[in-house]
Amino acid sequence: MRFILNPYSLPRLTFMHHSATNHQSTALALAVGVSLVFMLWLAQAASAHGDEDHGKKPTQAANLLAPKPRTAERNVQTSHGQFRVRLRQAPADPRDGEEAQFEATITERVEGGFAGGDQPVAGAKVTARITQADGKTVVANNLSAHKESEEGVYGLHYVFRERGDYKVIFVARTSDNRQFEADFPIAVTAAPVNWIFWGVLASLALLVCVLIAGSYFALKHRGIAAGVAARRTVPLAVGVFVFFAVGVAALAYFAPPRERRSSVSMAAGGEGEDAHSAAGDAGLGGSGAVLTISKESQLMFGIRTAPVAEQKIVTGLKVTGAVIVPPNAKAKISPPVAGRVTLDARLTVGSPVARGQRIGAIEQILSAPEIAGLEAQRATLDSQELQQLTTVQQARTRLNAARIELERARNLVEIGAVPKKRLQEAETAYTLAAQEVAAAEAQAQLLGAAAKQVAPTRTYPLFAPVAGVISKLNVATGQQVESGIELAEVTALDRVWLQAAVFEKDLAAVRGAPRASFVVTGQPDEVFQIDGSRNRLVTVGTTVDPQTRTVPVFYEVTNLGGRFREGMFAEITIDTSGQQTVLAVPKQAVITEQGKTFVFVFKGGESFEKRAIVLGAEGQEFHEIKSGLEAGERVVIEGIYQLRSTQPGA
Repeated sequence: MRFILNPYSLPRLTFMHHSATNHQSTALALAVGVSLVFMLWLAQAASAHGDEDHGKKPTQAANLLAPKPRTAERNVQTSHGQFRVRLRQAPADPRDGEEAQFEATITERVEGGFAGGDQPVAGAKVTARITQADGKTVVANNLSAHKESEEGVYGLHYVFRERGDYKVIFVARTSDNRQFEADFPIAVTAAPVNWIFWGVLASLALLVCVLIAGSYFALKHRGIAAGVAARRTVPLAVGVFVFFAVGVAALAYFAPPRERRSSVSMAAGGEGEDAHSAAGDAGLGGSGAVLTISKESQLMFGIRTAPVAEQKIVTGLKVTGAVIVPPNAKAKISPPVAGRVTLDARLTVGSPVARGQRIGAIEQILSAPEIAGLEAQRATLDSQELQQLTTVQQARTRLNAARIELERARNLVEIGAVPKKRLQEAETAYTLAAQEVAAAEAQAQLLGAAAKQVAPTRTYPLFAPVAGVISKLNVATGQQVESGIELAEVTALDRVWLQAAVFEKDLAAVRGAPRASFVVTGQPDEVFQIDGSRNRLVTVGTTVDPQTRTVPVFYEVTNLGGRFREGMFAEITIDTSGQQTVLAVPKQAVITEQGKTFVFVFKGGESFEKRAIVLGAEGQEFHEIKSGLEAGERVVIEGIYQLRSTQPGA
């Protein structure tokens, strides 16, 4: 067979050889074109948004939609002067991952003179710290605030990484070294998800998969082997993935995964801010302001309410006192003899002990003459013990002989060789011999025990005389002590006394008022009642202190969980109000701003009203309401910080 090559067929063969390559080029060009069109669309969208923020004065509609700054104000009264801190925050509702801008305008109230009024505090060193809403957990500390162009204005920028309730605390130190603080609540929310980003990302991923899969199956459809088709698809896949990465990067830059609002500055709002201020002057930021908080935000803020109701407020005489231990509640532990102390290894001050519990021992140590006498006494007892052991052995020999005689007598009586009287005599002799052996052995044991007790050292146990805790521990293990000294002290703290100091002019009110309430240091938020049942008035002293002109008054209270410790200070309110009830609210519901008193009233659904009230008597847990509220209304007792941060004008 001869093969003749036609030169005119070369172009056709070359075209067939590179058809697959042309197919991949077409797919790659299509991917490039789609990516370029997409990036041009993003650039056009970004340019359109940028024109709204830069170089053009926003329209009135755009101005109303722009996030307005939030304003808040604090009056700080110190022994060095009266200051006012006015905060401007943009945006008013910062989101996580978004930079929040703060401007603190600090002024000082100057009375009289030509420069009277509010004067800006210039040249101060202002720092800030950011904490959780409870003020205990510090998020950021020693943030330095920079000076703005205006005097007395200090700026701060901070990015909140997580949503939640925070508090920004400004610490200002003036040029003449006066220092004060002012805190403001901040509520940070989560940035909304940008669904455009995720939708376009899914479209790009789908396009990549379609291009790569389409190219691969097109090559296989032409009869190319799977391995060869996969290798020929690799260049296309690499190019498509490169443009996919470029497209994702551009997408993340122009349309990030979470929505990014327009650039916010302190000037945001323009004329709208003036309108906002006017609305605040009209009453939105003061008494009568109605806030709308969604149910979801109420749950996030942790808002709780309590009813306004008739309450018995414990008011009357307030005195100071201290926690003491009753005289019969202490017991001292002393050693009966001089010696060396050994205490339980787990025993320490504050350890609980039960009545009769062994807490240690005292090891008595004798002198040399006493030891010599004891050694002689022990030698004598040892000699007597040896003699008694010899007696025991002799008695056992006699017992053995009596047993043999008893068995012989029984045999003789059975065959009739001797009368029964012989058997009775043998039994009696055996019984007497057994008793003699028992007595000798008992005597030998007594002598042995007595010899062991004669030793140069003796140990005496130490026991807790009462149940309680170890309040004092005056010795350590191994210490040599004398008899009668105080080794330790046990205090029973199940019931303690409160000793109050009452001025002599108030004694008449105290005698007729057995009810009271008190708080102790370390637990200022918990109020304990003295109602005459478990907690009661014990006695009123009969002598007046000549220095303080006070009389001691003693109350007995139950110490549940050992919360009261000896020496704790207490603030006691002796109830002189009787059984009268008044309209009252919990104390945590009351807030004071600029010398006025307010509460947030729950109006139902998603509405809250900030209302001014007039207070009356103050109890341990409640405030009397003179005016502003009616029985049955509900006031906010938790989540007040968050409500204050969301009200217009703060």
